[in-house]
Amino acid sequence: MNARDIMIRQPHTIPPQLTIGEALRQMADLRLQDFPVMDEKKMLLGTLNFWQILELAMPPYISQGDLPDVRFAPNLVRFHERLGELKPNPVTQVMNPHPPCARPDDSVLACAALIMKTPKTVYLLPVVEGDRQLVGIISAWDLIKEIAG
Repeated sequence: MNARDIMIRQPHTIPPQLTIGEALRQMADLRLQDFPVMDEKKMLLGTLNFWQILELAMPPYISQGDLPDVRFAPNLVRFHERLGELKPNPVTQVMNPHPPCARPDDSVLACAALIMKTPKTVYLLPVVEGDRQLVGIISAWDLIKEIAG
């Protein structure tokens, strides 16, 4: 079984000019955590996930782990301010421009290993051909379904 056998062939994608605020709205509406960022030629430019945005919006004392219990955070208003500052910016400012990618002929085992080796906030594996032409995506759920049989 290969990547092409389990990939989602027409995934939801976002264009590079979309704002972070618009991307968050799409995440909420579609109940998705991440998107491939794709240009008009269907070339993969990167990936954007909720965790990248959240990490940038968090005050440093939380995101760096200096405050073990956020119930004692001195001011969460700053979180909303930082999020508000991020929302008008294009997704290209926070996306991962070099996400791990699979090829259609890669085995399911190779795809699982690639996802396993990436940070635990990566749940989307783009499947590309040629020079980063997006042909599908594999989510952690797609791997789980395959493994569960």
